[in-house]
Amino acid sequence: MAEKNKKKKPVVGFFSFTCCEGCEFTVLFLDDLMKILEKIDLQYFHLIKQKNRKVKFDLAFVEGAITTKEEAAKIAKIRAKSKFLVALGACACHGGIPAMRNFIENKELGKYTYNQKMLSDSIEAQPISSFIKVDYYMYGCPILKSEFMDFINNYLDGKLIKEFEGPVCNQCPRRGVNCFLREKKVCLGAVTHGGCNAACVREEIPCIMCRGPLENANFPAEIALFKSWGLDERDITGKLGKFGERKLTESKNGNKTKP
Repeated sequence: MAEKNKKKKPVVGFFSFTCCEGCEFTVLFLDDLMKILEKIDLQYFHLIKQKNRKVKFDLAFVEGAITTKEEAAKIAKIRAKSKFLVALGACACHGGIPAMRNFIENKELGKYTYNQKMLSDSIEAQPISSFIKVDYYMYGCPILKSEFMDFINNYLDGKLIKEFEGPVCNQCPRRGVNCFLREKKVCLGAVTHGGCNAACVREEIPCIMCRGPLENANFPAEIALFKSWGLDERDITGKLGKFGERKLTESKNGNKTKP
């Protein structure tokens, strides 16, 4: 009787597409990983050789950008059998590093990196939200251990934490005091998703936008500021394009879409 009344563990899966898998390794390095595993029914996580594709998932974490037609088909299947889906890290949330290739001509990719079979299946690197509905975005490159623990503990308690709203500047200790921008140092905190407690800035490192661009990011103003310092467009594009490629391109064309 006690077994029947025992709360059923949520079925969980971790899935990976085009990325370095740094976010999944962050999960593997959690201090309380074993405690979490005791509370969930982990059915898919290829880094620990757990691969059951036939079950339906209560919670799915998806890492990586979508860069091929095959991946686009796979992510659709994962969404179809997942009740709640989390975009895990920069690549899944907004394209991340893989989206840098969107600025490279197809013939250059073929010459240095991809064979013709890969090119025929290749598409523009995009966040998973371009193909499926995402229920929660966990930003970062990689994600923060503390943010993951906060999310999973609340989920297991039947709660859902709200995503942080606003830029990195909202948590920055330099705000209104000794901002990097006042020192003419390129810091992208004003156009970047917050929630990281301005970790890099607290270590005296300007923000590089690893958490991706805000939906209402004012790139034209940021670009104009950097140009006024004497930075050329190529240098500016290099700094802004590392994690915000699609947003940067859209801002130049005067379009606005969700990151």
